Amino acid sequence: MTQALTIGQFSHSPVLAAAEHLGLLANLDLQISTKKVVSSPGQYEWLRDGEIDIAITSPDNVLLYATTDKNPISEQLDITMLRAIDRGLGLSLVTRPDLDLTNPETTIRMGVDVMRSGFAFLLRSMLTSLGVAPEQLEFAEVGSTPTRKGLLLAGEIDGTILNAESVVEAAAAGMRVWSSSADISENYLGTVIAVGPGFDPKLAVDFLQVWAESTAWLLHAPAAEVSAALGKVDPRLGTPEYLEILRNPLIGLLRDPTISVEELQILCAIREGSGAYVPAQADLERLATG
Repeated sequence: MTQALTIGQFSHSPVLAAAEHLGLLANLDLQISTKKVVSSPGQYEWLRDGEIDIAITSPDNVLLYATTDKNPISEQLDITMLRAIDRGLGLSLVTRPDLDLTNPETTIRMGVDVMRSGFAFLLRSMLTSLGVAPEQLEFAEVGSTPTRKGLLLAGEIDGTILNAESVVEAAAAGMRVWSSSADISENYLGTVIAVGPGFDPKLAVDFLQVWAESTAWLLHAPAAEVSAALGKVDPRLGTPEYLEILRNPLIGLLRDPTISVEELQILCAIREGSGAYVPAQADLERLATG
């Protein structure tokens, strides 16, 4: 009997594209549909209400929604992280090419999704590491990654944080890439698979096996074959630059599914640097998978 799964994601998952290309989902009699997420609160409301079965999400979001009700939906959720996916896929501080972050007299208008997001906290950490003073910065809440990229290219913001195909496009358009998540920590955890309390354990095992096989194929199959398969889903994913990101061990896909306490502590340190809520150590130990 075919089992349907709905996955909530912010952008196309290369791993799901690989699984479809390899026929692995059909082999398990799984019918996958995806819903495009436009905000983290919306994604977690969908997960809570059963509108999605799986969230491809930031572990920073899990820390916020699974350990406290002091979050945008005012509710603490029962969430399990099934596995790690990647190290951020090139999350980078990107600016217009003529901007000099090292000039202390420069006023900089940075675009973020929202001020209290994991992306915004990481951006602040990158700026601090480059010596940019808080008084130099103005922040504008402008929304999703594609929107921020468009505003940067149009010159309406001076800089932002981008990843994956968006940072590739921005760099190709002449924007300057200053630093990435790997400059903050080589163990930065970018994306995870998260589910709610009713998720079938047997289905989880099967789905994670598909994910592992698809990840291995993306990392080790001939580059031309991988790029062709991803390009059918989205031409921006079929570029050599995008594949280079996926295969970069510092920022790319992870074969090891483990989510460690140490990785969650790194996210907590980034949150603390922005004066944001930090979960207790016991919460980190509960959420880690090994």
